[in-house]
Amino acid sequence: MPKQTFLNLPEEKRNLITDTLIKHFSQKPYHKVDISDVARECNVAKGSMYQYFENKKDMYFYAIEVSYQRFLKHLEKLNMVHINIFDYYENSLKSIWLAMKELKYEYMLIERAFFSQDSPFKDEINEKFLKQSREFLVEIIKYNQQKGYIRDDIDPVIISVFLEGASFYMKKFVIEEALSRTSTTLDLDISYFKDALSQFIKLLKEGIGKK
Repeated sequence: MPKQTFLNLPEEKRNLITDTLIKHFSQKPYHKVDISDVARECNVAKGSMYQYFENKKDMYFYAIEVSYQRFLKHLEKLNMVHINIFDYYENSLKSIWLAMKELKYEYMLIERAFFSQDSPFKDEINEKFLKQSREFLVEIIKYNQQKGYIRDDIDPVIISVFLEGASFYMKKFVIEEALSRTSTTLDLDISYFKDALSQFIKLLKEGIGKK
């Protein structure tokens, strides 16, 4: 995470460096990102970047952290917690798609960091961010159990683990399919995902839906 020297910078400068790091790490594999290019675009010396962060990996994880938080905040604004969980998966596709478009570089970085073959710290990244996504998901599950939408005879955390695994491999499958056709899922039309999603929802309803 950033050093105090970075936090002492004016907000505008911090935002410029943050957004530039996100953009560069989203567009190229980690090993191909040159911090000299980032520094040049931010109009700072390359050495200054290493006064702001410990090393390149530190910059990378900071960029992912900010991207992840921006994406979560966008979803929270859409009131995703207080929603039927099946609607969350089924009807929120368009909202999430719009978030992906609005936060283009952030989404591309998250997609690359979590799923791309060229991601060098995939296991570490998944472990680091799993807790945050699980807390968000557990709140949705608790709300759905209280409303009687889903089974309440299973611990919310256990359901969240099931959904995390199912969702992760579903996303992995969809993204790998997308990348075999184009450079990023952002280049595809939303209709591409609808068939796979409808089958995924059917499996969820049969597994955790209240009879």
